[in-house]
Amino acid sequence: MKGATGTVIKLVLVAALMFFVFRSIHFEDRLVMRDGDKVVAEQEIEIQGPWNADPITYLVGDDPQPRQIGRGAVIEGHDATIEPGFITYWHNLDPGLFALGAFCYFLTALIAGARWWWLLRCNGTDVSLLETLRFTWIGVFFNTVVPGATGGDLIKALYIMKRCPGHRVQVLVSVVVDRVLGLASLAFLGAVIVLFALDRFGEIALGIWCVIGGVGLLGLFAFSRRLRRLVRISWLLERLPQKVGHLLKLVDQAVFFYRNHGGVIVASLVAGIGNHVLSVLSVAFIGDALGVGMPWFEYFALIPVINIVSALPIGPNGWGVGEALYKLLFAKYGAAHLAATIPDPAQAAQAMGTRGVSLSVLYRLHLTFWSLLGGLFVLFEKDKVTKDDIAREVALEQREDERDDNLPSD
Repeated sequence: MKGATGTVIKLVLVAALMFFVFRSIHFEDRLVMRDGDKVVAEQEIEIQGPWNADPITYLVGDDPQPRQIGRGAVIEGHDATIEPGFITYWHNLDPGLFALGAFCYFLTALIAGARWWWLLRCNGTDVSLLETLRFTWIGVFFNTVVPGATGGDLIKALYIMKRCPGHRVQVLVSVVVDRVLGLASLAFLGAVIVLFALDRFGEIALGIWCVIGGVGLLGLFAFSRRLRRLVRISWLLERLPQKVGHLLKLVDQAVFFYRNHGGVIVASLVAGIGNHVLSVLSVAFIGDALGVGMPWFEYFALIPVINIVSALPIGPNGWGVGEALYKLLFAKYGAAHLAATIPDPAQAAQAMGTRGVSLSVLYRLHLTFWSLLGGLFVLFEKDKVTKDDIAREVALEQREDERDDNLPSD
């Protein structure tokens, strides 16, 4: 019952976020006339053909006669520009650039699966690389298309547990370490990029460096026996609330296990950085396919932040949260790139925010399409994870929580 309530709350929150985002962008094409930065008139139109052509062809109302307008046009003494609506950006998608973006994402999934396989091998499991890649795609499927509290990480871990009985803790440890390393490498990529434009991305730099600092402190206290004794980390973990304490104990156990596998940790971080470079390139290629008009450097500064926040378990695959962040950050940092065609800063921010949301929705729909590959693996998997398997795992976690609470304190 608690799980169902949590699912409903998450879906309501996602719906609220999506409603807030979509009510603040334009779906219809518009002809906008200005005197300087002041908008004096707006008219709904329908763009015919490419929205970024020069001149642009469009229709007005029921008039079947096409009209055209070029850059720098003046209508009735006012500067006139065309602002496409949300869906219009999709109509002239460049298929070649979109395919490059899709291929980059495919590579990221393969690299992520290979990295997890390496961590599993260090834990003593005998699962093969191909099996790990298959279970990784199954995890992507459940993360993307199945709403609820049961994420893809748990599902793919259960598949490995069924494949390698007796390695429950080791598998859970590998999943936690994989997540921590992924977060650290993503934050590191963003932190390096913003160093080249601190005057522009100062706020983002502060947030990313805080994430890196938190992960670094976690690693420092986990790997150093002296610091662990000094701060009495085991004593602190025992006195945290039940759920938080159990999660942090698992993280602590996970990181400490890999203390003697420094080479694996470093190699996984490097692989993670390369993986996230491909992930940003995937978004950048699809953005260029849409004609968003954002320089690639800024993709590398903004996408790591969006991906870090979207990873919070609020909605399936970051829906809602991602759209809000794309709108906010693209409008704030991308409006300046439209100054030549849209001189009014507020209108430029509105246009770039619409482009950001259009990119976000298209990108997540493309992820949903890729996740169907995992759905095929689920369909043909002989030893499927069932609801009973999930229920047993949840019950086992609850028993361990209760056992930890009943242990005598120091």
